[in-house]
Amino acid sequence: MEQDIIKPDVAPKAGTQAFSRTGSLMAAFGATLLMLCFTGSAMVATVWAVAKLVGLPDMLLYGLMALGVLPVLWVTIWTAGRAWHVEKLLAQHRDIDVPVFSLTYYFKNG
Repeated sequence: MEQDIIKPDVAPKAGTQAFSRTGSLMAAFGATLLMLCFTGSAMVATVWAVAKLVGLPDMLLYGLMALGVLPVLWVTIWTAGRAWHVEKLLAQHRDIDVPVFSLTYYFKNG
């Protein structure tokens, strides 16, 4: 059985779409919060498991967790910028571009 993809001849008006600034903000915030929770919990679990496996003292464990916050913050900030950028592209009926893994790229090119 063959299926046809039906596309409209012209893009619908912006007011008829479900894209709104509030909806885009909520979607971007949700993706950012998800990455913060997942990478944060993965970092804590990994550092704790390695520290207990190797037998590191608790002070070193806490120091490694403090260092582990840096990549978690990097991922969270980058995800916030990328998610907002993608939401803007989708609202403009454009395709998603290739990600740029720079911390401030999406904030400079707002």
